Amino acid sequence: MRFAAAILCITAHAGVVRGVVYERASGLPLARTIVQLQPVPKAGVENKPLTTRAAASGAFAFLSVPDGLYFLVATRDPYFPAYFGQRRPDGYGSPVTVSKDSDLFAELRMYRKGALTGRVLDENGIGMQGFAVIAYRASLPLRAAGRGESDDRGVYRIYGLDPGKYWVRSGEHTLDDGEGRLPTFGREGLQISESVTHAAVLDEDTPDADVRPFAGRLFRLRGRVLCEPIPPIPVVVTISSETGRKSTQSGCGAIYSFEGLAPGSYEVFAQKQVKDGDAGLTELQLDHDTPNGDVTIGPISRVDFMVRRAGASGIANIPVKIFGHRQDFSESGEDREIPLHGYLPPGHWELRAETPPGTYVASMTNYASIRHKDDLHSADWFDVFIEGRSFSQVAVTVSDQAATMQGTANSDGKPVAGAPVYLWPVEENARRSLHGYRSTIADVDGHFKFEGLPPGDYRMVATFDLSWIDEEKIEETHAISVHVDAGGQPAADLALWIAP
Repeated sequence: MRFAAAILCITAHAGVVRGVVYERASGLPLARTIVQLQPVPKAGVENKPLTTRAAASGAFAFLSVPDGLYFLVATRDPYFPAYFGQRRPDGYGSPVTVSKDSDLFAELRMYRKGALTGRVLDENGIGMQGFAVIAYRASLPLRAAGRGESDDRGVYRIYGLDPGKYWVRSGEHTLDDGEGRLPTFGREGLQISESVTHAAVLDEDTPDADVRPFAGRLFRLRGRVLCEPIPPIPVVVTISSETGRKSTQSGCGAIYSFEGLAPGSYEVFAQKQVKDGDAGLTELQLDHDTPNGDVTIGPISRVDFMVRRAGASGIANIPVKIFGHRQDFSESGEDREIPLHGYLPPGHWELRAETPPGTYVASMTNYASIRHKDDLHSADWFDVFIEGRSFSQVAVTVSDQAATMQGTANSDGKPVAGAPVYLWPVEENARRSLHGYRSTIADVDGHFKFEGLPPGDYRMVATFDLSWIDEEKIEETHAISVHVDAGGQPAADLALWIAP
């Protein structure tokens, strides 16, 4: 009774937000879902979200909520975030006002992320079991977004996909009779130009994403791990291609072997299984059985990130933080902070940097690298190749001519509090500097601001009906175009875009 009285006392003088989280398709409650109240920015106020979990019944409650404007959102894998007031399943909601007299009850209905399903078929249209199938975003470079495997009927399902367009591709496979099947795009093509795109839609399985793999010869790769065998430390050898990666355990002086490989480009990476263990890398083009995949491993490279000021020589005293991951031909490693003076194993590294206010990263380059690779890299990262040798220097060029973009989101001439605002850099170099597009939430007065911008052309839109953007969505919204000069401070007021 005392506890109940205390709750009544609290809620009598503070705002309350409560509700229930449901699965949209079934109408069943989603227990243990994370629910947040995210405050709309306000000058001079710390914007710290309030967080709780739904109970077994799907119910949640926020008691004693401070006055303000908030987004109410539920998040849970493999569902898309559900906002209170959403007009579209993949959009934001509208902010709600909470005061001491508020007692808001909300039903949040969550959409499952999209899924692609289809069959892996033989030459007679019969399903084939045990084939890996990869879904890629329909853009270059190829990056796996999800994987599945065909069952006894040849049926596969790849789930947890954000809405958008995808290519599907079977992995290489050896049949029971020893015949090979090559990686093939659906429905039946060896090249991307021959592939069919499939749209993943929230809360739906997109059917008929069938693949009919081509017959073809698969190959064997063998090689020796060349390193000092004392002390005897196990070595893991990993081979990667666009369709996946495989690993095997080996040792110094031992021979490793991979079977059933399709013709194409491969990276072979070997590393001793101790912290910062010796490592080695070789890249090769496979079009026949080969015993020549030797990998020489040695101490991993010391890498110094040398910060320079654009237009000046010598080392600049500019505080910079580097983040990134190693990227092989198939998958990304985990993002982590990378010390300015440390050790990295050889290979491709996708990097970004955080710099002080008023600056941006103009470039990030390993000048000592002799490697020139002509494949495509992500426009959201700086790609740096670390050689397998004792020392590398990466030049990080920082410009202090960053621009600032600000403005107001409005509707019918009135500012819109809490409007999501998106900024899309047109040039790839600017996207690398910014690590993709930028987004922000307009404050309680509808004002927004982007800082640390490289010069160039941008597209901008303010809307509650999107929660992410790409080039296709930028065109859909008829986003305005804005040019930014080095060190400039342009202003751009945005009329709220409302999806038809």
